[in-house]
Amino acid sequence: MKKALMILLIALVAMTAIFAQAASEQKAGGSGDLILYTTVSQAHYDIAIAKFNELYPNITVYYTYGGAGDCKARIQAEAANPQADAMFGGLQYADLAAYGDLFETYVSKNDAKMQEGYHNDSGKLTFHDIQIPVMVVNDALEKELGIKVTGWASLLDPKLYGKVVMANPTSSSSAWNNLQCLLTDFGGWDSDAAWDYIAKLMQNGLVVVSSSSVPGKSTLAGEYAVGLSYEPAIVKLLDAGTTGGHMVYWEEGVTSVGFASAIIKGAKNLENAKLFMDFLQSDAGQQSYLDAAARPATTTKLSGGSARMVDIDTINYKVADTEALANNKAAICDKWNEYWAKYGKN
Repeated sequence: MKKALMILLIALVAMTAIFAQAASEQKAGGSGDLILYTTVSQAHYDIAIAKFNELYPNITVYYTYGGAGDCKARIQAEAANPQADAMFGGLQYADLAAYGDLFETYVSKNDAKMQEGYHNDSGKLTFHDIQIPVMVVNDALEKELGIKVTGWASLLDPKLYGKVVMANPTSSSSAWNNLQCLLTDFGGWDSDAAWDYIAKLMQNGLVVVSSSSVPGKSTLAGEYAVGLSYEPAIVKLLDAGTTGGHMVYWEEGVTSVGFASAIIKGAKNLENAKLFMDFLQSDAGQQSYLDAAARPATTTKLSGGSARMVDIDTINYKVADTEALANNKAAICDKWNEYWAKYGKN
């Protein structure tokens, strides 16, 4: 009898321990792995994941970095057997037409906190930051060439032949943002004026590279005079003490675009991926964007951020027709490739 009672007590202790561990994991937000494909910079990734793990210490996060085009292509290739749970960053409204079926339907519990225009109306895209395209200009080369870079018109100066660089807008999300800005400033995606300008820019020796990190870093290093980039990347470089250049917002007009993340359909760690989407739109997740020199999409008032991020009311801000651009992205990319083959620097 005593032996049976002892066995029962041991079993009760073991069950109590199991329930306590389960309760601890539930409080911490789950456990296990979370595998990400990400486009965000290393600095921002480190900030975001550190904050995520403060909230969810029992989740181990793994990642593979790539450009937006690379990440989407990989997800598409692995659709029958997904190797990651979510794509962190790099997704835009324009991706829904071609890639929407690759992602799970999930709306974060914090989605209502986002600004108007950045809600997950599709059920697929968790918007978290608003990015503005910018130019970075090398100080020494601008002075040496005797020019003043202020906007699109400046880039057609013959003195800048072969000295303007951007990533490929058909594969890079930040470069697509640059192209959206250009098309908006010249009257829309099907505007003759827009494509006439693109032809002239290409004929002036425009350099197109594969990585979105190259234009900023190489321009500040003096390899190019002007780089077409995006605000968070340049602000972060300048705030970190990188010298040799400055940031310019196009005088003809600056647009913005919402960037998003999404859960990959068939994700093996689905519940953890949902927690991550919730986190990205939480106050802590949104603070990680501000700390990484990006503009959060939340309506919550946050503190901090870089002094280099100007008030949007102080620049020539324009609203892009993102729906038209998204619906015609394939045609725009085809036309870009056609023009590049005809006018590009080979």
